[in-house]
Amino acid sequence: MSKVFACIKNENMKIYRRVGPRIMIGMIIAAVFILALIQNYSPIPPESMWNFVYDNIEIFVSIIIMFAVIIAAGSISGEFSKGTIKLLLVRPINRSKILLSKYVASLIFSFIMLVISVALLLIIGGMFFGFEAPSQANVTTMDGSTVENVMPHFIISIAFVGVDILMMVTIGFMISTIFHNSALAIGITIFLRFAGPNIVLALQQYDWARYILFANLNLRQHLGGASYIEGLTMTFSVITLIVYFFIFIILTWWIFIKRDVAT
Repeated sequence: MSKVFACIKNENMKIYRRVGPRIMIGMIIAAVFILALIQNYSPIPPESMWNFVYDNIEIFVSIIIMFAVIIAAGSISGEFSKGTIKLLLVRPINRSKILLSKYVASLIFSFIMLVISVALLLIIGGMFFGFEAPSQANVTTMDGSTVENVMPHFIISIAFVGVDILMMVTIGFMISTIFHNSALAIGITIFLRFAGPNIVLALQQYDWARYILFANLNLRQHLGGASYIEGLTMTFSVITLIVYFFIFIILTWWIFIKRDVAT
């Protein structure tokens, strides 16, 4: 276990000593300020920091996924493209631990970005639109539903956002492991992220559409708004996501373990 933690620490050091991740975090900070400035001068500005968070969290989920997939995809394909994978695999650590460390480090980066984004949305939203206790807040979400008990709803929403990020990073990591191509992994994952819900809407009349990953990925649809497919339940979505998750993980692990690094 100590070797696994050492590998994860090493992968984290690889991520944060590069300029790219620091630029990504800087872009997140700048984006929050710019959105706050724009919305502060809009005809109908957010009523409070909570409205600001709810209005903009989806934007930052997409940004985080894009940045996180870039990191996750590069962690594997970068080793192959540079030829360092051969040196990595001759170390006295088995392939499973190496793969796990890269995957966990990518997830840690993803969730750090999520925490930073949420904290900035709350702080900067409070500075521009006023701080408000959760017990006093009354928020209207993007789907038009009203949230009166904000804090429990907010915590659950962020947890569901975390699931969204987890699944998309896993997809990007899997594609990168299979094809050794970070650009392909990033392109496919970002395409699926934006096109997935539209594909589901186009196929929603078919019974089998409920088994599509993207029909279930946005768990926030079960918090009050209408689900993509009529009759879709939280339990069904969670079970479906768990099944997809293990399929992605097992496929990624099997290919990485069996692959000849000479290829």
